[in-house]
Amino acid sequence: MFYEAIFQPSKRMNYTTEAKKLAGKKIAVQDGWIVEDGPFKGQHCFYIPKSTVGWIPQCDLIGLKPASLSSGRKLQKV
Repeated sequence: MFYEAIFQPSKRMNYTTEAKKLAGKKIAVQDGWIVEDGPFKGQHCFYIPKSTVGWIPQCDLIGLKPASLSSGRKLQKV
């Protein structure tokens, strides 16, 4: 399932340069898994399909809401 949210990276996560460029922007993410270890243990995480950003903890996504597949694809192209 796709979701959309504003990406607000925390300082606790070591994001790539690509990810940092998305800060403050609305992004499309796909449902991920529950983090099993580290500072985000127990939190749900998401990922951006077809990217090298890696996983994103839910706490770094503001206004997370379900998105249709078509709007998720539009956001990916931005």
